[in-house]
Formats: sequence, structure tokens, C-alpha cells
Amino acid sequence: MRPYARRLPLTILLIGLLPFLLGARHLPALQPIRIIFLHHSCGHNLIEQGGVREGFTALGYEFYDHGYNDDGLRLADGSYSGTNFAVPDDNTDPDGIAYIFSQPLHDPPDNTFSYLMQYDVIAFKSCFPTSNIGDDEQLAEYKSYYLAIRDRMDQYPNKLFIIVTQPPQVPANSNPEEGARARALTVWLQSDEFLAGHPNVYVFDFFGLLAGDDNFLRPEYRSDEYDAHPNERANREIGPQFVAFFDAAIKSYWGDNPPPAATPIPTTPPEPTEPSAPPPEEAPGETAMSGLLEGFESPETYWETDVGENSSVECGPDGGMAHSGASALRMQYAVAPDEWADCGRYFEDYQDWSAGSGISLFLAQQGNGTALTVMLFSGDMEDPTPFVARVPLPTTTDWSPAVIPWDGFSKAEWAGEGGLTELDPTRMTGYGFSLESDGPAYEGVLWIDDLSLTTGAEIAPTAPPVIEEEEPEEEATEPPSPEVVEEPEEPEEPEEPEEPEESGGGSGMCASAMFLPLAVLAVGGYRLRRTRSSSHPE
Repeated sequence: MRPYARRLPLTILLIGLLPFLLGARHLPALQPIRIIFLHHSCGHNLIEQGGVREGFTALGYEFYDHGYNDDGLRLADGSYSGTNFAVPDDNTDPDGIAYIFSQPLHDPPDNTFSYLMQYDVIAFKSCFPTSNIGDDEQLAEYKSYYLAIRDRMDQYPNKLFIIVTQPPQVPANSNPEEGARARALTVWLQSDEFLAGHPNVYVFDFFGLLAGDDNFLRPEYRSDEYDAHPNERANREIGPQFVAFFDAAIKSYWGDNPPPAATPIPTTPPEPTEPSAPPPEEAPGETAMSGLLEGFESPETYWETDVGENSSVECGPDGGMAHSGASALRMQYAVAPDEWADCGRYFEDYQDWSAGSGISLFLAQQGNGTALTVMLFSGDMEDPTPFVARVPLPTTTDWSPAVIPWDGFSKAEWAGEGGLTELDPTRMTGYGFSLESDGPAYEGVLWIDDLSLTTGAEIAPTAPPVIEEEEPEEEATEPPSPEVVEEPEEPEEPEEPEEPEESGGGSGMCASAMFLPLAVLAVGGYRLRRTRSSSHPE
């Protein structure tokens, strides 16, 4: 049994922590060991609030980290490199990490695994949704992923690998059974069953430091009851322990003979093996993503909001509810009769969305809202033109896809006479979401995730909304309909049966006929607003 397997003795941790506290440098400055840490938002907060980079630098290490692909690689001095490792689907859950570790090793690097292997110490962490382990079958599946990862680690004894266990959930987003399974996974990762005979694999128990006896995030480490991101106090307390653990693991594995800073990558990659953990297949009816525009992961995104006089809305990331990744956008709304609740964001620079032929997103709801209006803003950065499309809302918290082609968006009737007449995907300036009541009050929570570009092939299968399936039957009972087809002298008649489609509340595929007095998401210093006024550019 290896004494430093994942749970290093307290004396070793204290010894490793001492030079961190004293600011001593114990490694030769000319050959620093390079550490890479692959993470998402919890890892980012740990680094920033826990003094992690400063701690590693004080000990003579070069510490690099990689968050979401949009953020990419940060260098040892903390600056962003402007590059990323192309993490497939931004997935750092156990299945995503297993898929990364099934990639072939290439020089020069051309995949995530090859980029990671340029460093001496490779650390990675899944986020807290991994702690939502629904049953024993899922627990066994997660273990199988980690076993596949460990088997690949065994092939590279010149590298040190550190698994950072996932953070715990909060009670509002989980249950005691899931919490117990989450704890069981982390205990198993630290056991001899997983670690014995694998000397270059260590496990830092982030879960154990954060969780209470109930297997949930400790109350003193929470920001609020729905947010499982550890707060600043947690990161301040755990950051030094994180640094000390890595330092002790490096000393334990390499002793006084650390590897050179630039460990070469073999020019001849090993024969690729069958991927041990292929990406999860899409569930039936889901839309394949051709390009993720927004995963709603960052707590730093600023959301503009606008509501009626007696309505309210709160918008922000929800770590307990995600279609993929770590979080989704959460709109908690209360819409009074004949009022609205909107939230949206604008871009600092134009975004070009022309690679797709429309957008897709996923929706889930716990409330009585019936339809969502998606707003896209395009054209002049200072005075964008709003375009709208309306999609039905699901009635459950099960994720439901919605797909809207570009021609499904119509210029909002409240947009005024100026601006664009058609949406220009090459000059996108922002987007927003609106809930509006035309009678009853609406109240609940709406989740939105994975706003993405789609291709034409992906749009066709989801085009017919359910409500449209009933309309042909009604039209077939009306005698004028077949007669009009046979009499070309009366071209006006065929338009009459189409009127029900405009008011029938169909999906975004028919949204070109839906015009609602929605909020304007203005981008040059203007705010989201329900009605135009003299202060808003026409």
C-alpha cells in the first residue's frame, strides 16, 4: 500500500504547507515543474480566492490552468493565452474526462489529451453536478470511467496525475441518497482498490473538505441555498491545503529528482485504442449542436432585466440545474396579468453567427408560463434592430429542445421603421428572453441552457410544433378549403385558413407572425425596456 495515496498524512501536508506560508522557494529556479489544472468555475474561484497561483509560485512551480474553452489557457503569470485545448463539449464530467484520456497522444498536440501531456503534473476536476448520482448504476458507471482514466495514466510513469474530487451539492439541488453516493465515489477514489499499484496517481479530496456529515456543502461554505459554488471563505481555507497537497505529492513521487521543466512528448504516439468512454449519445428528439454560443456557466455575466410595474424577475446561473456543463440560466419570474418579465445581455463587439442556419436551446420549467419569446438583436451596435420568435414552454423540469431557423425570426413591430428589415446573423449584438402574460398571472422558474447554432439538417425534424398537428383536421372540415384549390380565379381565399396559425401559439418555426410589445435590449448604454420613449433611439 502506498502511504501517500490521495490521502497524504497530516504531517506531510503540514511540512508542505510550511514553505508556502513562509514564501520559501525549494525547487531550482531554472527547472521548475510545470502543473496544469483543468477545471470549471469552482476551480477558477479556488485559484483566485485561495491564493493558489501565488502559493505555487512561492514554492518555485509554474502553475497553468484551463477553464471553459471560452476562457482557455492561463499562463503561469495568470494572464490569458488566448488559446484553448479544445475540450470536447466543454465536458469535464467523468465521462468527458474519460473521453479526453482515450484520445491518442500526438506531437505536435492536436487534441485535449496531447495538450495536457505537455506538462509534468496533470490535475483535473469535475464540477458539483457530478454529485447528483441518481442510482447505484450511475455510481458504477462513474467508477468505470475513472478506471479507464487510471489505465491510461499507467502508461505514462514520467507524469504525475492528480484527480481532484468533485464538490458536493447543496440540499436544495439534491437529496440524501445522491449525497451518500457522491461521498461513496470520493471514498472509493481514495481507496487502495483504486490507488494501490498506481504510484503516479494521487487524489485530492476537495469533496471531503467541503462537505459536512450530511454529504452536502457545509452551511458556512454556501453563498445561498441554491448555489453549490463554494464561497470565498471555503476557497481561502482550502487554497493553501490544495497547494500543500500538490507539493507533498510531487516530493513523494519524484523526491530529489524532479523531471525537467519541458518533458518531451513522444514523437511516435502509441497505437490508439478503442475509446473507453465515448461521448454520450444524444437523447431522442434532441438537436445536435453545431456550435455552442452560450452555456450559461459564468456567474460574472451581467444580465439586463426589465419588468412590468407589478412583476419581477431574477436572472443568473443555476448550478443545480443544467442540460450540460455545470449550470443553466435561471429565470425566476412573477408576471402580473398583462405584464412582462425580460432578461438579456449585449455583446461588447459584434458576433458572427452565420455559420449556422438558426439557433437551438433547451428549456425546462417549474411554473405556469406558456410561451417564451426569444429576442435577437442585430445591425447597428448603437441602435440594434430587435427580432423575435415565440416558442412553447415545457410544463415539467425535463429538458425540452427548441429550434428556430433564421427566417423564424421577425422584426418586432415595436422596433420602429428604421434599422434592418431582416436578421443579419453576421452582426449579432445581443439576445434576450421574455415572458409575457396576456391575461392570467404567471409565476415559477424557467431554465435555459445550451444556446447553440444549428444547421439546416438539424432543423427539419423538430419543425412541426405539436399544436399544428390539430389544425389540418379543423381545416379539412371546412368546405371552402378544397374549393379554393380548384378555383385559381380567387387567389385571396387560400390565405384565410392560415390565420389560426398566427394566433395559435405555435413554436418558433411559425414565429414570424408573432409580434409582441417586448422589451428592447439596447446596447450602447441603453437598458432593456418594455416601451420606447424619447430617450430611446428610433
